[in-house]
Amino acid sequence: MSNTNRRDFLKTSAAGIAAAGVLSGMHIPSVHAAGGDTIRVALIGCGGRGRGACFQALSTEGPVQLVAIADAFEDQAKGFAELVKQEKGDRCAFTDETIFWGLDSYKKAIDCLNPGDVALLVAPPAFRAMHFEYAVNRGVHIFLEKPFGVDTPTIKRSLAAWKKAQEKGLKVITGLNNRKYLRTEETVKKIQDGALGDILSCWVYRLHGTCNYAPRDEWTPLQNQLRNYNSFTWISGSPTVDWMVHNLDICCWSKGMWPVWCQGMGGRQVRTLKDEVFDHISTEFHFEDGVRMMMQVRHLPNTWHSFRAVIQGSKGMAILGEGIGEPKIFKGYRDVNDDVVWKSEAPRVNSYQEEHNRLFKMIREDLPSEDVDSCIKSNFTAVMARMAMESGMEITHDVAWNSTYELCPNLDELKFDGPGYIMPREDGTYEDAKQGITKRF
Repeated sequence: MSNTNRRDFLKTSAAGIAAAGVLSGMHIPSVHAAGGDTIRVALIGCGGRGRGACFQALSTEGPVQLVAIADAFEDQAKGFAELVKQEKGDRCAFTDETIFWGLDSYKKAIDCLNPGDVALLVAPPAFRAMHFEYAVNRGVHIFLEKPFGVDTPTIKRSLAAWKKAQEKGLKVITGLNNRKYLRTEETVKKIQDGALGDILSCWVYRLHGTCNYAPRDEWTPLQNQLRNYNSFTWISGSPTVDWMVHNLDICCWSKGMWPVWCQGMGGRQVRTLKDEVFDHISTEFHFEDGVRMMMQVRHLPNTWHSFRAVIQGSKGMAILGEGIGEPKIFKGYRDVNDDVVWKSEAPRVNSYQEEHNRLFKMIREDLPSEDVDSCIKSNFTAVMARMAMESGMEITHDVAWNSTYELCPNLDELKFDGPGYIMPREDGTYEDAKQGITKRF
């Protein structure tokens, strides 16, 4: 990728530019009737976040019906069907015939929708781009949970789907919910308007207790991996992608730029569970103007906890992002109440609910989608970090963007009765990435 093309991506992605060229000067009509018409919903992925997203979609204003449910696992799909009937029975229009399970169940659920209905894409991250592509081809609006890709090929697949969604006039909102937390939105706007002066550095933290892994002997390796997807890089993209995309996005959004270089490290210092997730990660990023961003991840017991983004500028400091309910701007660089010079007075809304409120408002009032280009670029920043911390190498934007390495190259053909993408050793452990040896990019 040439320097010119790289700058184009960092400022406004190629998908956004292409779509702007297609859409400029013309109005694309809404693909769903406005006003009081019923919007039909299909849920893809019945884990904790999927269940939450479904309840939130069904809690929006106007008539909404859940018409299909899909999950890789039968017990997950049927279990949620019973739960949602108890809680939201008046908005449940699915039948036993529209509850699906299996790795191809997403197609069956989305096929129950009409153009202009809504697919909630909340399955594990590895499958997001594939599901996004299918939903766009079916002409439905989309709630797109983060992350949107775990490697460069899946990021590019999501970008292509987003471009096609724009051409079709489809509405998409992403699961980077901190962008929909009103207090964070106001704080970012203050930073963009110069409240911190020139941004000098960004710091991103997610430090907390251990992450569980609960395999069962009766499950196959693939089933164990899917049910514990945070523990496996090919499904989650590692903590750098699945967890850290939120606060990486907050810093990039505030700065209006995305990094062009990174290097990092990580490993398994204490963790003995039989998975492959690193228990500590550190990554340094450089923006094109030379400003640096540091990211730290740790999930170990008996350690200091911190969950935030910190942005330092020539006029002061802001603490905000995921983990911070009351973002603040300080006159200096000390986190003390006496130094607070501004904090948002916006309502403390449920940002998860706000995502769905906005999506359904977009559909009913034919409003434009919000921030999808920027969100995908932040996801790509996290993918760069994974490459750097696994390999121990410096990773430039160009190297990462030109990568053709797929964490799961047979994703579309994966089957429960076939082999898992990765298999455990005889003792049940997995081969984890090793710096200086592993090169998954």
